[in-house]
Amino acid sequence: MNEFGEFFCALRKEKGMTQAEIARLLGVTNKAVSKWETGDTLPDTSMLKPIAETFGVTVDELLNGRRENKAKNEEAKPEQENLNFKSHLFTNEKDEEKETWLDKVCGVVCALVMLSGVITYLILGSLYDLWHPYWIILAVCGICCGIIGIVFDFCNREKCQQKIAKGENPYTGGACGIIMLVCVSVYLILGITLNLWHPSWIIFVIGGCVCGILAPIGNLLIAKNNSKNN
Repeated sequence: MNEFGEFFCALRKEKGMTQAEIARLLGVTNKAVSKWETGDTLPDTSMLKPIAETFGVTVDELLNGRRENKAKNEEAKPEQENLNFKSHLFTNEKDEEKETWLDKVCGVVCALVMLSGVITYLILGSLYDLWHPYWIILAVCGICCGIIGIVFDFCNREKCQQKIAKGENPYTGGACGIIMLVCVSVYLILGITLNLWHPSWIIFVIGGCVCGILAPIGNLLIAKNNSKNN
């Protein structure tokens, strides 16, 4: 095993990923990844940048088989934090993920569903004065968008790999989405049919608590699975 192979293997294990998972993420075969780590072959130059971005290192560090001097990085860190202070107020750097084409398609579909719902509601309200009973159209459109988002999330393999690479369970988000959609549906049914708007709000508290328990359990299962594979 050469320096590159040792460094690559160490970076992969830091991410908690197996050779098969990193191979799928990079679009190569398991055999290619195995050869990189044993030092039998080196990746093509076109693969260096994707590999570096996946592991959060520079191409130079990748080729040198080690990280750069940490002291230099520590000196530059305060300055970088000051420059990015405003952006950190509004974004969570840990949660940044690359947008996939399925994400874009999902956004367009949901936008069309909501737009059609709003237009239908405005037409019925303006022409027939049916503002009150037909507000349910907007709620139904919102639920439909939630279902569409969950389906796209489960089918988006690229996004799932991104979450696994960060040590997150790719299915807990969809599961929590289903739980909250059920809560919204039950709340609307109880409110419309039995006029139980006030006491039924507790459903959302229960759903939120279940999601709060489910998310860390899902992440623990992924971490346990990664440790077994390694």
